[in-house]
Amino acid sequence: MSYRPEWVCPPNNPSSAKCRGSKLFWPELVGKKGKEAKAVIQKENPYVTAVVYAPPDAVVTGDYCCNRVRLLMNCDAGCDYENATVFQVPMVG
Repeated sequence: MSYRPEWVCPPNNPSSAKCRGSKLFWPELVGKKGKEAKAVIQKENPYVTAVVYAPPDAVVTGDYCCNRVRLLMNCDAGCDYENATVFQVPMVG
């Protein structure tokens, strides 16, 4: 997966003017299946090119990328993320 340098934002700043797309947060997706959440995110913000599944206790990198959304799922590593439920509000980063 590659990130366009001009889309990389300052750490922990989801409201940065550099992030494109009209939607950066999806609170309505908490409790939805991973596959459904991924489809909604890709439809509502076409600048998101990487939707990454992760368990709720995942250790993630500190970089902030405007074209990435991490879906923290209610399951352990190695489970069926597409059919697990979203555990936390998905957001660009």
